[in-house]
Amino acid sequence: MERIAAIAFAWVIGLVLLWTSLKQLRNLSTLDRWPITRGKIIERGTFTPDYAAGPPAFRHAPLVRYVYEVDGREFMNDRIRPERLQQPQHNSQQWAEKTALSFPDEVEVHYNPENPGESFLVQTPKKLLFAVLGGAAFAIVFGIVLLATK
Repeated sequence: MERIAAIAFAWVIGLVLLWTSLKQLRNLSTLDRWPITRGKIIERGTFTPDYAAGPPAFRHAPLVRYVYEVDGREFMNDRIRPERLQQPQHNSQQWAEKTALSFPDEVEVHYNPENPGESFLVQTPKKLLFAVLGGAAFAIVFGIVLLATK
């Protein structure tokens, strides 16, 4: 009975990771096609996201507020990475300050052509999503190995 539960658990984890990674790779492909415009940093600092877990010393995220123009309209945002793929990273206050200061005064802003108010500065690396895909494959194969062995 424990063996069946372990196999089912491995497959459920594997299938959820597989679905998530494929969905996010599709999102990444869409985000790669967004146009780019020039923007200007208007504020740098740190903040504590509502979801940040862990010790209080590691709950700080970089704040980079920027303005950009699309079709004669000005927009403001503070997303560093695309909201569709990941929440703001958090760590120590020193790390968050250093990350916020690492952006130049003029930045390239990737914006959604259908909703120019949605934007980001840095694309999520494909390696991260392929690592999740690898984890999915590992969990599914682990379940198969458990099923095949006695």
